[in-house]
Amino acid sequence: MRGKLLEKFAELNANSEIANQGFGFKKGDKIYLHPVEAFYLQTNGKAFFAEIEELKRWVEENVRNFPEFYFVYEDLRRRGYRARPQDELIVAKRVFYPISEKNPIKMDDLIEKICRFGEVILAIVDEESEITYYIASKPELEGEQVEVLPKIRGSLLKDRVITENVDIFRRFFYGSESGGIVVLSLIEALYLLENGVLELDSVEKLFDAIKNSKGFDERYRVYKDLKKRKFVVKTGFKFGSDFRVYRKVESAKDLPHSEYLVSIGDSEIAPRDLARAVRLSNSVRKKLIIAYKDDYILFDRVKV
Repeated sequence: MRGKLLEKFAELNANSEIANQGFGFKKGDKIYLHPVEAFYLQTNGKAFFAEIEELKRWVEENVRNFPEFYFVYEDLRRRGYRARPQDELIVAKRVFYPISEKNPIKMDDLIEKICRFGEVILAIVDEESEITYYIASKPELEGEQVEVLPKIRGSLLKDRVITENVDIFRRFFYGSESGGIVVLSLIEALYLLENGVLELDSVEKLFDAIKNSKGFDERYRVYKDLKKRKFVVKTGFKFGSDFRVYRKVESAKDLPHSEYLVSIGDSEIAPRDLARAVRLSNSVRKKLIIAYKDDYILFDRVKV
């Protein structure tokens, strides 16, 4: 079947087989095709529009992120999806966002798409043209921890606070216990201080230590928000994240499984860093959440 290339679309005479498979849009006795659809139909022997070099140049002029867009589209079609290109997305039963592994993921852009569609499947195309799919969505973040904390006294030990009240660790899982004392992080100490739980020998020294702690303000903002959501929040350092969170902890002796790893994100994230973080999270049976501005985005690998 022969067609022709127009400025932005390819044109075919109306054909029930092509239309029934979800290609293009019909207008009168013609079907108008997105450039990627035209390329797919020609390379699969279902239509002819131009010699392959001319067709390729035309598609590249009209599709900004070709060829990764095409590889994702072709993969979805091969899997049986009635996929339709829509701007920089591919819409099927779900919404797919093709991205090259060489291009950073812009968080503001991703959040806008998640707000519009509910969830987005990132389709990351690597240098060998293989595709890995990650779901990105906004999780329902609500814990179950209710705390009635005892008053404790503490003293500053350089960039930590120590206290002899071991219940703050054993019952409520703040800090870590060592040799009969509990050592609190600066974040935990400030949170307990602000909530009237901790009495310190020198509040000024605590704030001096905080000033020398890089990135403290943003980490503390996220920490407080997670506590407000009734989570138990601990450092995620050994998992390569800022925090790990528990829905509820009855005691330090009987710890449940922590469900999420939370990392504080920048305006962009490299696909390779995302792949590494998701794989690490999955390897320890947790899910990755990136906190960015006032949003939390959950990322997880998904089969399509």
